[in-house]
Amino acid sequence: MIRSMSSWIHCITLLILLSTSGSLWSQQLEDHTGYHDHSAHLKALSNTHFTVSDVSYVIPNKILLDESGKQIELKTLLNRGHPVALNFIFTTCTTICPVMTATFLQMRKVLGKAGANVLFVSISIDPEYDRPAVLKKYATLFDVSEGWTFLTGEGNSINHVLRSFDVYAGSKMNHQPVYLFKKPDSPTWIRVDGLAGGKELANLVMERLLN
Repeated sequence: MIRSMSSWIHCITLLILLSTSGSLWSQQLEDHTGYHDHSAHLKALSNTHFTVSDVSYVIPNKILLDESGKQIELKTLLNRGHPVALNFIFTTCTTICPVMTATFLQMRKVLGKAGANVLFVSISIDPEYDRPAVLKKYATLFDVSEGWTFLTGEGNSINHVLRSFDVYAGSKMNHQPVYLFKKPDSPTWIRVDGLAGGKELANLVMERLLN
């Protein structure tokens, strides 16, 4: 199924980048020096369509670290009996990752009380830089509230997780926007490839996870 993305996503991107000028975000970028080619991300950002499919994954039994440095068994976390919303980001990304984070925020807002039980999980694809303290600052930057876990870990563990969910792209600069959703006790995940809007994702969650 292919759907269109509304134009709000481009406005959110600009607002995020402008509002973080001179802030923690900028400091992170200064500290993480080096040239990064964002051409693949910019191409994904300009794409106005997304696809929805049903897929099955075997959740890897890997130990990761949350934003507080606590060890988290991924398989246990994702099978806690809550509806799950999962994405993959890295904190120094200035294109699709802030949009994906903002999209989850908007989705939570649209869902309101109906989505209070949804577990949000963001896994960093840049574990070398995105250690727990960095993820905690990132979560604070976006004013993320309880019920949303940010995860990092050892490089081999993260790569295993990415391959298990079929989102491994080799380099973080080839990272593509993917959202994954799962109903409690269901072996099937709903996979959204592309930058869907928060309202569109909220409608999907209401129809497929919360009915």
